[in-house]
Amino acid sequence: MKKKELQEYLNHYIHSDEPAHFHPHETENILVSDIPDDIEIEICELDAKGIRHIELEGTFKKQNGKLHLNMTHDWYRKWWTAPLGMAHHMDLIKRLVEFRQKEEKNIEDIEFDDEGDWCHLYYSIVIPKEIKTLYQAYDFGVDFSIWKDRILHSVQNRIGSIVNEIANEYSSFKSLEFPELIERVGNETNPNIKGRLLEELMCKFFSFVKGFEVIERLKTETEEIDLVILNKSTTPIWQKESSLILVECKNWSGKCGKNELVVFREKISNRKGRAKIGFFISWNGFAETR
Repeated sequence: MKKKELQEYLNHYIHSDEPAHFHPHETENILVSDIPDDIEIEICELDAKGIRHIELEGTFKKQNGKLHLNMTHDWYRKWWTAPLGMAHHMDLIKRLVEFRQKEEKNIEDIEFDDEGDWCHLYYSIVIPKEIKTLYQAYDFGVDFSIWKDRILHSVQNRIGSIVNEIANEYSSFKSLEFPELIERVGNETNPNIKGRLLEELMCKFFSFVKGFEVIERLKTETEEIDLVILNKSTTPIWQKESSLILVECKNWSGKCGKNELVVFREKISNRKGRAKIGFFISWNGFAETR
């Protein structure tokens, strides 16, 4: 688009509530210096059906000779499904924007509004003066959005993992009582499920000891289950023991032998004196070599 054509096109949007629209490729030869003040510009792709595909959630406007990218984030609670709540998600964006403002001094007018059903976040990025074309300004804004979204996705994934982990800890196995747990462990043929059942059985068993608290669970590829128990018991027989107690369970199809006991004893020793006692449990018993 030539300079005269550009001016004629933009003049239609003076004092208009609607933004002027450009495809990204149309902005490559549009100089920032040729853009008049106070005209809003939106850059997006337009498909054959006339539907706009917006990669950058903001519009450009030149004010007092400076080009601004006015960013807008609007979210509706009814349709929110991410693990981190919408208000906290928006607050995280606000904090990221404030961080960039502190580091680069190029963000203005940060405003966050939580009106109940909707959350809104607005802020304005001042485009650096060394950027000469509208396409470069657009590219600058897209890079900012990618940086922001990468952090947001990482946080949402981490929160989702934590939620799943907690949910797994409260699985259906926790509702089983001792007799059913024992029966299920004995009859289960799937080694993974059998391991989970045995783990739950042992956690339930040791939780009956007053002052015992299971603080760590580890299931390895060899189907062994390690429990770490924090000993807060005031009962004399346990009070004299170490603060940590290790428990290792084997749900092997065969019997455990002397070598496994030796390895378990080394695990206790490697706790640097914090663990001095442990329980080694083999569901199918022990070999005569013990």
